[in-house]
Amino acid sequence: MAADAAPAFVLLDRLPAAGEELRVEGDEAHYLSRVVRARAGERVTATNGAGTIATLEVLESRPEVRVLGVSSRIVERPSPRTLWCGAPEGDRADWLVEKLAELGVAHLVLVDFERSAWERASSRLERWRRLTAAGLRQSQSAFRMTISAPVGLPGLLTALPPAFAGAMALPGATLAIGDAPRPAGGVTGVVGPSPGFSAGEVKLLQEAGFIPVSLGPSRLRTETAAMAMAVCWQVGAPQES
Repeated sequence: MAADAAPAFVLLDRLPAAGEELRVEGDEAHYLSRVVRARAGERVTATNGAGTIATLEVLESRPEVRVLGVSSRIVERPSPRTLWCGAPEGDRADWLVEKLAELGVAHLVLVDFERSAWERASSRLERWRRLTAAGLRQSQSAFRMTISAPVGLPGLLTALPPAFAGAMALPGATLAIGDAPRPAGGVTGVVGPSPGFSAGEVKLLQEAGFIPVSLGPSRLRTETAAMAMAVCWQVGAPQES
């Protein structure tokens, strides 16, 4: 294999400077040594998840993983995409989190709505944060999606700026998501839980500046609607550079 051919993209809390050696531990060490089977002399790409991309040379992959910093660059962050999301049914949250991370959502905010709340979220947050790392590896993005603990809708709405404009996925809406405004400072969307929004929540969201948008003619599950919104945001979005 050529020295720069290892199919690896890893997330490291700290990236080594050029010429600096670093011991890689935990999940990323397992990924390099056991999953992609990187070998000494190969080069891999790493990010800190906060906008820096580095090229590293593998010095050793077993019994421990050691790398050498080669070069690094800072990537310009695209306009952030924030998604407020209700709870999906059953165990679909794992899939939801990983796919949104792949699709470039910057911030995933878990929202407790009147008809459904995120149950057992506190015990699963650490797992979901690991899944954001898996999504980052797959997408090879310089930015890792953040995910927050569940919060009620009223508290979120009170923190919005006065001139806010967002998009609310609502079956029957006449405005297509692709035609909704995309403010230069970033876009925020909201997807309801599996039973849907209450009438009162729809009213509150509209009063706060969320515009009802359609994701197509079909009624989608929560996780499908969230992914559809993320895909629409991704299409035509500028690439990281």
